This record gives sequence, C-alpha cells and structure tokens, in this order.
Amino acid sequence: MNTTIKYDGVYQSHIRSLVNEYFTITNKLKNASDLKQLQAKLKSTKRKLCRLDYVDVLALQNSFELWHLLMNDPDLYFRRTLCRKLFNLSEPDVAEALGYSATRAGAAHNLFNSSGMPHWPRPFKLSILLNHPWQLVNKNDPEEFSYSSPAEYFDPGVSKKIHIKDLSKEKTLVKSIAGFVILNPQEVFPLETPPVTGRWVTTYPEMDYFEFHLHHEPVMDKALQRRILNAFPFANDVITTYVPFRSKMRSLWIMMPKVGREQDFKGIITELKGFRDATVHYPLR
Repeated sequence: MNTTIKYDGVYQSHIRSLVNEYFTITNKLKNASDLKQLQAKLKSTKRKLCRLDYVDVLALQNSFELWHLLMNDPDLYFRRTLCRKLFNLSEPDVAEALGYSATRAGAAHNLFNSSGMPHWPRPFKLSILLNHPWQLVNKNDPEEFSYSSPAEYFDPGVSKKIHIKDLSKEKTLVKSIAGFVILNPQEVFPLETPPVTGRWVTTYPEMDYFEFHLHHEPVMDKALQRRILNAFPFANDVITTYVPFRSKMRSLWIMMPKVGREQDFKGIITELKGFRDATVHYPLR
C-alpha cells in the first residue's frame, strides 16, 4: 500500500506530525518483531488523531488518498470517530439522529467506544450521518462491493422522500444531519435520472449546506445557477467534490454562511477551493 502523501500548506505542523507518525508505525508493523510496543504507540497516535478539532479533520479529508488510507484502517472505532469529528457531531447529536431515547443515550456513546453494530435501521442512519458506505462505518471487515451506491438511503424509515422545491424549508427542521431521497432532481440538474440522494448538514458553526450525490459533473452555467438559487434562495456558494469510496459519483454542496460567521465561512471556502482534491468552486453571489 502506498503511504506517500503529498502535503500542501493547509496542514498545520501538529496534523502533519500525527499523520506521519501514524503511517510510520503502520509501515513498521508489517515487518516488526516487537509488535506489542508498536501497537501501543499506534493506539496512542490514533487517540490523538481522534481528538483533533473538526477543522483539522476537514483538512485531513482534503487529500483523497490520505483520507481513504485512514478509512481503510482495520479499527472500526477509529473510522467511526474520525467521521464523527469530520462533521462536528456530538454523541447527543448521534443519539437523537439514531432515535435513541434519553434513557438509552449511552448506546450512542458505546458506538464510539466499541465495534458493535446497532439494530436496524440504525446502521443505515449512521451511514448517512457519517457520509460513508454503511459497511465501512458498521463492520470490522467491510466488503467493498457494498460501496458502489448509496443504497442505505432507500431503506424504509431512513430518509425522507421529497421534491426538490421543498428541500430549502426542510433546513429549519434538521437538528444535525438528515438524509433525503429527491424524487425530481432533473428540475435543477437536467442530466440526473431520479431519484438521487442528499443530506442537509447543519452541524458546523460557520455554515450549513445541502449535499447532492450526483452521477454527472454539472455544467455550472448561468441557467443552472438560477435554478439553484430558485430552489435554495439563501445559497451563497457551490462546490463540487469527490464522494469518499464512490468514484463514479460527484458531491455537490449548496452552501450558506450562518449569521455572524460570514468571515469564518469565507475561510472554509478558501480552504476547500485551495486544497481539497477534485474540487471546483462556484460563487453564486
């Protein structure tokens, strides 16, 4: 496995140091005789990675290659926790989104301290929250054949079926992250065949965004920009980017700053368009 990662200026020194430490140890483990000591060091490094702030984990995901290597770690707890940090999700957020009652809030905590799989349909709900294939965030040994399409969105009770014109007003009802099956995406994206999937993400302090999972890179001409603004009147920017582990899809984020955080939002945009792999930025205003 190739673990030579190209770094850009986006990585602060502490992130670079942790990532280098992680890959140095994992490479040594392949031919090591003193496994116990190296495994203890790796466990410590993973704990430090899992304590990173969401901004730092967003920076890690800028690199397609680096993120996929981290998400292929055999430790399910590690994969889940990095994904939770990526979207700034608290354990109470996860408990509520998965439908755990107040008396069972500890069940969500256990998901990030063990390798168990919750009862159905919670594995699919967790997949939508963490934006990765359901087996990758629910099984110790995921099967890659399960990664190809976002099938988790179509299980009954997991996502809301909706027309594209109604998506904007759904944002006020979303407490963290929610999944949707869009029945008529072609009204905004003419090349798309219905249905397509998507998510409202409202967990960041700087911004909210709706993420479409598309099968084509859209032509972002003036007509498409008008259709986006008609469907999402408060939209400020659009990016298209890669979808983790789904190479045949494109992710399109319709983004808007939170009140009072406009400068911080601009910083996020600068980071994404400057450093994130396979990403294109389109200002709408």
